[in-house]
Amino acid sequence: MLYQSDRVSIIIISYNHDQFIEDAIESVLCQTYKNIELIIVDNNSSDSTPLILRKYNSKDNIKIIHLEENIGITGGINEGLKHSSGEFVSFFASDDIMMSNRIELQVNALKHEPEAVACFGNMMRINGDGSINKRGLLPVVDFKWWTFDDLLTNRICLYSPTQLYRADIFRDNSIIFPKDIRIEDIWIYFKLLNMGYKFITIPYLLTMYRVHNNNTHTRYKMMMLEKIKILDEYNDKDFYQKALRFIYLEHFSNFGSTSKKDALRLLPKVILSIKSKYLYIGLARLFFDWRK
Repeated sequence: MLYQSDRVSIIIISYNHDQFIEDAIESVLCQTYKNIELIIVDNNSSDSTPLILRKYNSKDNIKIIHLEENIGITGGINEGLKHSSGEFVSFFASDDIMMSNRIELQVNALKHEPEAVACFGNMMRINGDGSINKRGLLPVVDFKWWTFDDLLTNRICLYSPTQLYRADIFRDNSIIFPKDIRIEDIWIYFKLLNMGYKFITIPYLLTMYRVHNNNTHTRYKMMMLEKIKILDEYNDKDFYQKALRFIYLEHFSNFGSTSKKDALRLLPKVILSIKSKYLYIGLARLFFDWRK
């Protein structure tokens, strides 16, 4: 495939989001940055998504790939990468919305910082109907260089709905996302940062992240187990135990509010981490947070 300088390939992985996908597509088409190709990989949707996608068949900068079976998010990403031709690439959910100047801001940032291979920013939570969620902005990120050490002891503020990568890191390293990974963003962060690559965050609102019952990142126990599974690929590394302890601490602080039983199961694994703020946050939530 002929790769084009300055082009941005945006890969939308679609499955049964007929109530949201048109908003996602239009937010890409309305970008102030115009050198974009949009690749939509539909995972054999059973709702009206295929009918909606027909409206975009005739647009020159859109490729629509209809799969005969659901191969998951990682399978859809792998398929989309086969058809991408951009210098930059972003994987975008079919229920989220891009701010209109997002891609322009990120391309400019990566051109200004040639050592960075990925750029992330801020995002706002919205509800299914598009209204602002009561929790609003996630913790705000400023300009920052991110290295592998940040993954081991800090809560990750690399918001995957805002990611933009240099596409050659996938081509040059022959990266294929595993089929059994459910949180592909954490997997690729570990892989690339462990290889010595660097990411940046920029202090701009880039994406509206839609909150609904099917969001992966609200399933805290599954997230913890998936993070441990990803980390297990590095169980022979010096950092393994340090990273494992932080995963337990981070999720202990979540479970203090959301699952008292799971918090109590983790307590013996974290109780000696007396220098970690996450221990005290989790303890406070465990004993005093009884929200329903």
